[in-house]
Amino acid sequence: MSQAAKRSFALSFYTLISRILGLFRDHFMAVSFGTGMVASAFSVAYRLPNMFRNLLAEGTLSQSFMPLYSDAGKEGEEAARRMSGAVLSFLFVILLCFVVLVFTVSPFALPLLVGGSPEYSGLVVELTYILFFLIVTASLSSIYMAISNVKNRFFVPSLSPIILNLSYLVIFLGVFPFVEWELLTKVQVLCFAIVTGGVIQLLVQAWYVSKNGEGPIFSWNYKHPAIQKIFKLMLPAAIGGGFYQLGLLVDIFLANWVQNHNPGLGAVVSLDYSQRLVQLPTGIIGVALATTTLPALLSALKQDRHAEVPHEMLGVLGFASFLTAPAALGMGILAGPILDSIYFGGRWDHVATNTAILPLVFYSVAVPFYSMNKVLISTFYAFQDTKTPLKVQAFTFALNLILNFSLVFSLKHSAIALASAVSTIITWTVLSRSLAKHGVHFPWKGFLKKASLLLLPLLFMGIFLFFYKTWVHSPLVSNLLSKGLSYANSSRISLFIAVVPAMGIFFGSSLSLGLEEIRLITGKIFRKR
Repeated sequence: MSQAAKRSFALSFYTLISRILGLFRDHFMAVSFGTGMVASAFSVAYRLPNMFRNLLAEGTLSQSFMPLYSDAGKEGEEAARRMSGAVLSFLFVILLCFVVLVFTVSPFALPLLVGGSPEYSGLVVELTYILFFLIVTASLSSIYMAISNVKNRFFVPSLSPIILNLSYLVIFLGVFPFVEWELLTKVQVLCFAIVTGGVIQLLVQAWYVSKNGEGPIFSWNYKHPAIQKIFKLMLPAAIGGGFYQLGLLVDIFLANWVQNHNPGLGAVVSLDYSQRLVQLPTGIIGVALATTTLPALLSALKQDRHAEVPHEMLGVLGFASFLTAPAALGMGILAGPILDSIYFGGRWDHVATNTAILPLVFYSVAVPFYSMNKVLISTFYAFQDTKTPLKVQAFTFALNLILNFSLVFSLKHSAIALASAVSTIITWTVLSRSLAKHGVHFPWKGFLKKASLLLLPLLFMGIFLFFYKTWVHSPLVSNLLSKGLSYANSSRISLFIAVVPAMGIFFGSSLSLGLEEIRLITGKIFRKR
């Protein structure tokens, strides 16, 4: 098993804590705001800075920075600190200018994007004004996190999303139960709390880097060679990521179009919550693997150990498939019970669940590919190649547009999820074949062998879940309701009864077949201390 896969096991655990907190956050969001106008406005306003955060903080910025920071470290720690300080200083000014630009165009551009009533579009603009500051804190935090990751320190960087989720929960548990505010006031207070959480994120990461003696030496040295190099690397990747972000803007436009033409459907929020559920396994596994893969590949390439790259890739891709494939299967079969267990109650009802089921099923199909794409893109970045992902993303952007506009009239908002899933699978196919240009061939033989070994455990698990969902779930929930339990708690109990045996079936059959990934997991759990 590759070193990156082993490190990602620990990082996945830290990320799991964040995602569990995220589920609590989403539960309180759903019961507090439902799928109405305020919830939809928040969803759009939060997506806008989140789009750029994904592009910069969790994508091209940090992954373009890491190889250059690693190279600067060869000249000594002070050179690395001066390089990171120059980048941070320049980035801070650029981000502030970007925020001013967004504030200037928002009153004109956002109403065109979201449509609807003036009250709705005005609320989107107002919440965007508050939340867009997240792009500054998240992007600066990503540089500090990248510095730690290059040094193979992953724990404190993994706390960043935990801090942001806690900022939500403090408001939901410590403020909202004790006040009688209107929804509009509540969502405004929540937005300010989220921005405060972003500031705390930045302070924690900056403190940790400084504590380890790696604090940036700030200077307005915009002629520093690293700035030109990092933006030269980022430009193709940013354009490529820009295609993805444009795709998200199209998704927002179409979801709002569907919602405006189907009052009461709640298409915007239903898509948003379905996508967040899919990000649970993707974030835990895909982001962790991508984060640990890049330093491992950089180390191998620096020492001219190119032959190790396919082995390193096979380890992380096999591990990603092993953990995300059963999650995808479980989400696809148990979509309704999962949505009811997490969101049902308050302003979230059966109509909201039914609206979100099909998008969740479509999104779940691509869960393994979402995760593996993050690993593949990290591999290209290790070769300082950001142009190949750009070309691939441009192609899949066009494909996504065609699918969206072809299917939206028949599938409504679910077309957006289906188009995203298909585009993601095709992206994986093209990226894996494009590695050959760097003299690295995708380890097809080993990967297909791992995938074939997974089929039997997945089959056993799928049969059990299908049987349970078809013949057990509804009667059990009805029985629990008759005993006085709420519908949400009845769904949670039923989901727990389904998931625990399903996990046992999958991991047990994997262990009996001797899969390498399950041996790694059991070795970590039962190792001698």
